[in-house]
Amino acid sequence: MTDKAQALRRKLKKLFEDSQMRDQILKEFNASTLDPVGPVGGDKGESFLKELNEMTDLEGKTGQKGISGE
Repeated sequence: MTDKAQALRRKLKKLFEDSQMRDQILKEFNASTLDPVGPVGGDKGESFLKELNEMTDLEGKTGQKGISGE
């Protein structure tokens, strides 16, 4: 490891030892990597949930067939 990398590692280790600083760094990092999420308007939310439930049901049925050997 280079001297520059080791110095950076020491600085990061020092920052992450402080739990409040670590939480703040992780919160900012997570916020910077996530897409903004907003409410689903109109009946889109209901149709989305309906489709999601149907997919979950199909997945459950597929798993049951695989277990029972049918």
